[in-house]
Amino acid sequence: KAVGNAPGQAAADIPWLKLEVTARRGNGVLAPVTTVQRINTHGGKLDGACEKAGEFKSAPYSADYVFLKKG
Repeated sequence: KAVGNAPGQAAADIPWLKLEVTARRGNGVLAPVTTVQRINTHGGKLDGACEKAGEFKSAPYSADYVFLKKG
């Protein structure tokens, strides 16, 4: 669940994002994670709308992802 966001540094950057984990499955290395943050974004914003219904557009981006757990 999104609990916060902040603009990227440049107009073409997707926002930074803070997510709260609301459901879990399995017991892997990420099982205890309670919060995920997307930071240091570069790129990712699309220019304009799709020209045809059902068309896909992509915009490359990079970001760092931080996984946090309580305790």
